[in-house]
Amino acid sequence: MHALKGRKQSPEHIAKRAAALKGHAPTGGGRPVNTPEILWSKVDKRGPDECWPWKGYRNAQGYGRTWIGDKGYYAHRVIYDLAHPGEIALQAPKKASSTGFLRHRCDNPPCCNPAHLLIGTHADNMRDKIERGRQVSYTSIGSPRAKLTAEDVQWIRFHKKRGVSMVALEKLYEVSRATIHGVVYGRHYKDVPT
Repeated sequence: MHALKGRKQSPEHIAKRAAALKGHAPTGGGRPVNTPEILWSKVDKRGPDECWPWKGYRNAQGYGRTWIGDKGYYAHRVIYDLAHPGEIALQAPKKASSTGFLRHRCDNPPCCNPAHLLIGTHADNMRDKIERGRQVSYTSIGSPRAKLTAEDVQWIRFHKKRGVSMVALEKLYEVSRATIHGVVYGRHYKDVPT
């Protein structure tokens, strides 16, 4: 077993880690069993249209997390499964095209109100993120990585239609040939009118 880099660990701590990694609780305790009653007690149930925040542990993004046996799960998935048994798996699907991702209608990560949760695909979830302003769309001039303005894109298309070479446009705008091709052939900056 490797010690954590830069930290001195006691023999007791090393023994507890070894036991946890083997799937056994260390002597003198361990994680209590999460029954449906205990899980529901960690939800702040409010009115039927209000958010029901998770009162237990939350990750850095604000999503509730809980353990069942030796596995960690998102709290909203567990609570949804308790309210609607068998409709979803406790783990999100591995394939992005599969249905079974839970989306928050309320856009509130700790919310566990089953009425606020929708089943959809990964694409549905990502679209929600972009539409609600929780993720930057990296597809056009609004991207923090964009090297061209809308005016640049229009001029590149204008000049290409009049016979200016890709190499000349690449040098003029100081971008890669792939970027120029993407602009000219419509793979990039699709929302910029010609």
